Amino acid sequence: MLSIFVGIYLAGGIALLDINPGLVIWTTFTFILVALILYKFAWSKIISALDERAERIENNIKAAENLRKEAERIFEDYQEKISNAKAEAQEIIQEAKKDAEALKNEILQKAKNESEELRRRALKEINLAKDLAVQEVHQYAIQLSMEIAKKLIEKTIDLDDHKQLIEETMKNLTKQN
Repeated sequence: MLSIFVGIYLAGGIALLDINPGLVIWTTFTFILVALILYKFAWSKIISALDERAERIENNIKAAENLRKEAERIFEDYQEKISNAKAEAQEIIQEAKKDAEALKNEILQKAKNESEELRRRALKEINLAKDLAVQEVHQYAIQLSMEIAKKLIEKTIDLDDHKQLIEETMKNLTKQN
């Protein structure tokens, strides 16, 4: 392809670097005419379109900046809410631990009270059983004494021996209590 251009140039066909005064004048005249026509009919529309586009771009930039600021504000609010939620969760955990400790202490105290109550009942029952046993022994001793007294009376002891026997039996019974 380069060889074609070189061949045309050498043949004197196209002279790209040659200056033709008539062509320069007509090119300049045509350019000025087109510029004047554009200035008269289209320049204001082109400028207003460019101004509108510049304003729209500027508004978009401002809107993007506002959106960025709003996003930052929302992000900061979100971070603050997360921080508050974490603090609240910590409070809930601490309160749950405190409640669990209080419940544990309450259960332990209740178990201690119940065991103390059971111990008291057992002691009371033991003392009651002991008192009943002593009373039964006492009753048995009285019956035994009566039997002895009856047998002795049957053998006809005298009155002095009888009194002495009763006194000794009474003394023995009071010593046992």
